[in-house]
Amino acid sequence: MKLEEIYKLRRDFSIIGITGRTGSGCTKVANILSKDYSELNNGLRQNLVTSDKIFNKKYNICKDYLSYGNNWKQYDIIKYKNVLFFYLIGSYDLDSKEFKKLLLSYYNETKKDDNKNIVDLVIKEFHSLNIYSDIIEKIKSIPKPYKKVKDDESLILLDNLFFGEEFNAFSKSFFNILENNGYYSRTRFLHFVSCNIRSSGDPLSEDSSEISHIYTLANLINRIIKARKYSKKSVHIVIDSLRNSLEIMFFKERYSSFYMIATKNEKDDEKQRLFNRLKDVKTLKNNNLKIEEIAQKLMNLDATEYDSSDYQKGTFSSPDVSNCIQKSDIHILNDNLPSKDYNLNDFHSCEEQLMKFISLIQQPGIVTPSRSERCMQIAYNAKLNSGCISRQVGAVVTDENYSLNSIGWNDVPSGQTPCNLRSVNDLFEKDKNSNHYSEFERGENIDTVDTEFKYKKKSPFTFPNAVQKYFHNTDTTSKNDNLNGKNCSFCFKTIHNFYEGEKNQVHTRSLHAEENAMLQISKKGGNGLFQGNLFTTASPCELCSKKASQLGIKKVYYIDPYPGISKQQILSNHQTLKLIQFKGVIGKSYSKLYDPFMSYKDELTIMLENRPQKPTSSKLTEVKDDTLRTRLSEFYKGDVLDEEKLLKALK
Repeated sequence: MKLEEIYKLRRDFSIIGITGRTGSGCTKVANILSKDYSELNNGLRQNLVTSDKIFNKKYNICKDYLSYGNNWKQYDIIKYKNVLFFYLIGSYDLDSKEFKKLLLSYYNETKKDDNKNIVDLVIKEFHSLNIYSDIIEKIKSIPKPYKKVKDDESLILLDNLFFGEEFNAFSKSFFNILENNGYYSRTRFLHFVSCNIRSSGDPLSEDSSEISHIYTLANLINRIIKARKYSKKSVHIVIDSLRNSLEIMFFKERYSSFYMIATKNEKDDEKQRLFNRLKDVKTLKNNNLKIEEIAQKLMNLDATEYDSSDYQKGTFSSPDVSNCIQKSDIHILNDNLPSKDYNLNDFHSCEEQLMKFISLIQQPGIVTPSRSERCMQIAYNAKLNSGCISRQVGAVVTDENYSLNSIGWNDVPSGQTPCNLRSVNDLFEKDKNSNHYSEFERGENIDTVDTEFKYKKKSPFTFPNAVQKYFHNTDTTSKNDNLNGKNCSFCFKTIHNFYEGEKNQVHTRSLHAEENAMLQISKKGGNGLFQGNLFTTASPCELCSKKASQLGIKKVYYIDPYPGISKQQILSNHQTLKLIQFKGVIGKSYSKLYDPFMSYKDELTIMLENRPQKPTSSKLTEVKDDTLRTRLSEFYKGDVLDEEKLLKALK
């Protein structure tokens, strides 16, 4: 019996989102997914034999599965820049004053006069796109807002347009014109257009006092997916690429079949990869100085999108790639097969990693997790225990064989109240704050504080007044309708530094996750950490890095870098401690991909229709009934049944 119907939902529909820093390989992964299996096979090791026999089996099981029949699925690509272009065409004519103003505002960073000249040249070149006038009219005919596109006719039109060859040729020509008149300016233009649309719904305007437009582009992508699903029985989509974490949340909330991939470079060579890519740009060939300049500008823009603090200020329209990576379920390192050493005991190249993940999407539980995935998943779950209101981090310490020794998360020391459970209002109610706030926080015994302490230079000197100043009006803050009944927690470190005018990390109430995990071992006189491994959802800070090094930890696995210089200052070129970027599955997808639909033994039994039969004896001595034994004796020679004689008698 075939069980295809049970797996139909998985095998007929899946969506993969991709995120990552500039040059990390988002487009490379999308292109691999869009090709047929032969393209994937080019990046796989053939006849794999390594020292790890278990890995060999996992590798070959995935490879055999995807190479069979139509188990490998080709993904349709939704390019984010094409979504932006589609929205632009639906909003403005290319020769309109508004569009010219849009280009003038964001397209070029040069002097104003040069800016006008370049924009005029771009507009003039756009005249060559008049051959796509029919496409433009069809795009404009689709109802807006796009989230209301639900009727059959509009869905079919949207699918035919967006995935059609003519629209993609139109989009390519449009971006070629922008690129030929400034490669960096084109990227900057797209950056601001996307921010404006998420902010106001208008590509030209960033002004908005609300966040009602934050899902505008996500809704358009959602309609494109719905249109594709309406037109095809089997739909597999890859979105290249998402750089806003709320858009990722949008798709996670809507689709159980949505998987988020973060691409990273193990060698941190994004700039070199970008430099190599720019060498193929027609207008930049043989001009290394220009390429170097553009590459640096693109890396600066990437740093802005990665480390953006707009999110913390309530500006949700900006890219926040760091948050996107933290919210990803699957982490891929952008690597090729090594030129010499093919005996690596791991899924190494992009193709090999994708082979594993697509196998798990199509056939959950086809292989078991790697030891690094197993340990990182525990650290990932541990971070949810954290009472920190800034960033939750989890950590796990193992021995050299990856057996678990301890778990930790960033939180206050034992006996203190976590920050997320404390309220601003409680600080001012004496009957509530005695057990949850320190003497310093309550403003008591202030005479014992060092006379040079910065608080004493300001009046009045109490922490409660610092809190009141920080929140402007404490009494009304907790009653504000914007809180919608939520607890008004606060961060001691932030307010203390705000009042002092400092950025001192020492004032945090919490232990770091790595620190906590390492202390748990020594707390009860447990095993040593020498040659062990540290798993942490964020790379360790300088203090935790030094502690890990001193304790003899051999490897540190991390998901996303923690702000600071610990990597460059302490961990880089370390003689004994190795820093490793995590690759694999974590979070909700860990269960979705590794939890099989049924026990594999039962599945095999059903598919092979293999029903064990109760064995029957042919020995006369084992026949219990005396009368039957006497009647059967004429068909036996000794204790051996004469089957031929028995068959003749039966006839």
